[in-house]
Amino acid sequence: MSDYVYEVYKEKSFTNAAKNLFISQPALSTAIKKIENELGVELFDRSSSPVVLTDAGEAYIKALEEIKVIEKNLEYELNDITNLEKGYVSISAANFISSYIIPRIILTYKNRFPKIVIELIESNSSDLHERLLAEETELLIDYSFDERLFKSYTLMEEQVLLSVPNGNPLNRKFTEYAISKEDFYENKYLNSDYKTVDLRKFSDEPYIFLKAGNNTHDMGLKLCKSAGFKPRVSLYLDQLMTSYNFSTSGMGIAFITDTVIRNTNNFDASTIYSLGTDAAKRTVYIGHKRNRYISKAVKQFISVAIEVCSSFGNGFSNIPKWNHCN
Repeated sequence: MSDYVYEVYKEKSFTNAAKNLFISQPALSTAIKKIENELGVELFDRSSSPVVLTDAGEAYIKALEEIKVIEKNLEYELNDITNLEKGYVSISAANFISSYIIPRIILTYKNRFPKIVIELIESNSSDLHERLLAEETELLIDYSFDERLFKSYTLMEEQVLLSVPNGNPLNRKFTEYAISKEDFYENKYLNSDYKTVDLRKFSDEPYIFLKAGNNTHDMGLKLCKSAGFKPRVSLYLDQLMTSYNFSTSGMGIAFITDTVIRNTNNFDASTIYSLGTDAAKRTVYIGHKRNRYISKAVKQFISVAIEVCSSFGNGFSNIPKWNHCN
């Protein structure tokens, strides 16, 4: 019966809730009225549209959500007892990470623990952090975490690079600064003394940016600001790979990462430059909410993620000791 109350709370409508529950609206109304009579309070203000909770209803929903968390944690603990013969892991990430990093992690994990069910949630960073905090997902792979709320582990480092369309005439002036394919695949561009281009030389060119709220968007603005100019953005996009594809088609300059190039095998599609600054480096982390139960299946997923990412160009091997996890 509590599920009936929760469905009306989510939908803010008896009609929509009844449809979702596959019962008639009168039957739903009668069931909830019975609960209210037993409690001696009204849970919903039916005079408003949409339907809203009363003060008593808010207290009821809060208690119900706490019970759901307890039930979920109990399920996790019982799954542990089965020694990973049964379990569930919910992992979330933005589109690019979901497309090019997570598949390798999941493949390795499923080979070792084939009976664990994995759910992948894709969205923007802001939404995913909210979901992680609300415990709608267990793990998130992203570029930053509020350490007061989340516990995170380093997976790998990425280098933000400059992608300039091959047809841009400025490339002829700065040929000596372009990263060669050999230097890229031998990781020479990561050396502290590697030749770098002055971003100011491209200050008058059109740029392709990701939309606000994306880490690459923020880094691009900071890099341009440090170089002393405001970029002339001709196009805002949602995904990093799309921005790279638009750059290689000649639409404009884009800030991309070495991970993008490694996963396209299309190095010559544009001219790539190193920006040679700490501001052009970023770290990829995997994190979970603090002070929550971490199942054995989730712990193993984190360990596998760290192991797999350590094989990427610039990864880390910092597999956590779980008895010290907080």
